[in-house]
Amino acid sequence: MAVSGVGGTQTSDNSIQKMTDAFDKAIDKSAKITEITTEKKVALDAAKQRPNG
Repeated sequence: MAVSGVGGTQTSDNSIQKMTDAFDKAIDKSAKITEITTEKKVALDAAKQRPNG
């Protein structure tokens, strides 16, 4: 039988919540980086296709 209270499940729950928050932040930042780099790649590709003359 698990005993909660004195550092038991509360500490575990807090640690899991902190890790979840950290992963969520990392995922958000990764998505933003992907968005920015995709926009820049599209712009670069478009620039390469324009005639120079």
